[in-house]
Amino acid sequence: MPRVIAITSEKGGVGKSTLAVHLTGAFHQRGLHAVLVDEDGRVGSSLRWARRSPPGAGVELAFPVLAPDDVRPKKLADADVVLIDTEGRPKRKELRRLATRADVILVPCGPGALELEATRELLDFLGGDGEAGRKARVVLTRVPPVGRAGEEARENLRDEGLTVCNTLVRHYAAYQKAAELGVLACNVRDARAETAWNDILTLSRELL
Repeated sequence: MPRVIAITSEKGGVGKSTLAVHLTGAFHQRGLHAVLVDEDGRVGSSLRWARRSPPGAGVELAFPVLAPDDVRPKKLADADVVLIDTEGRPKRKELRRLATRADVILVPCGPGALELEATRELLDFLGGDGEAGRKARVVLTRVPPVGRAGEEARENLRDEGLTVCNTLVRHYAAYQKAAELGVLACNVRDARAETAWNDILTLSRELL
């Protein structure tokens, strides 16, 4: 059975789909059979990203991005890891259902006060369900490359008893360029592209 990582958030603008696409790409680059399922029917950011991917250019996404209706057991039979880009701000009943499907519930969160507050509320809800609470972990995203905002947010959340990934995903323009082109950050021309990609690779190793 593949390892299932669901990426969800309580607040928009935290880079949920960017993280989903890049983590899937990182697992693929490491030699794992990775599949991304876009369950955000209202926006479909991951599917839109894949449609922008330039076929035959050598930089296109080399892993499948599926809509829920396209998911078949046969397509997942050989997968090592399946990532789910969930609906933005999913309903509570959907979160409960997600807990039964996923091995890890990954919650991206920016270091700002509003993002942290929304994430605490989501983790409080998940913590009320023993199974979901054990599977949930926060990853700090869109972290300023300069300063200690990410480190401080991470340690504050840990002091509150929450599980937080060591890796900080820093905020670089390479991610925006990658989204516009339908590729990964490692495939764009940007001075910080390699640094941005290394953050994702490090996070992928922490997760699997």
